[in-house]
Amino acid sequence: MTRGFRYPLRSLAPDYAAGAAGLAVSMGLLGFVDLAPAVAALNAAAAALFLVYFARTVRRQLTQIELDESGIRVLGPAVLRPGASIRWADLRLLRLDYYSTRRDGERGWMQLRLGDAQRTIRIDSGLEGFTELVGAAARAAARRDLALDAATLANLEALGGGDGGTRVAPLREQS
Repeated sequence: MTRGFRYPLRSLAPDYAAGAAGLAVSMGLLGFVDLAPAVAALNAAAAALFLVYFARTVRRQLTQIELDESGIRVLGPAVLRPGASIRWADLRLLRLDYYSTRRDGERGWMQLRLGDAQRTIRIDSGLEGFTELVGAAARAAARRDLALDAATLANLEALGGGDGGTRVAPLREQS
């Protein structure tokens, strides 16, 4: 059975707002204020970065991730390398990283990296059903007896084993 996952608008709204605000301010300054050439060049570079950030957010919204018993596929715009997929039988990498926005470790997000010999797929925790997807990947890693680093094991534990509360065994730590 194939299950589809998408990034919900509520998880992308802050990114849309930040990209639009940054683009509006930097383009507004370029359009309405007489800037010194060096300052104008820096502002144009900032506008370009905000435009790329905004486009990246649009790309994430248009992305769909499909999961089934044979593997995972990323479907979306052409800039995503449409049809990027990893078969569970070819899985060589599973990393689950946590990035915090505060020193106390709160208010962060996770990123799942899955890889085979040719490609790596990165998925962040803003995706609806992220825990379910991590659980499927962790079970595939366990079937392949992949060695996982300590950070990944700790992050799987923080998600309840990665599959909604059941333990994912036998996962072993890389030496």
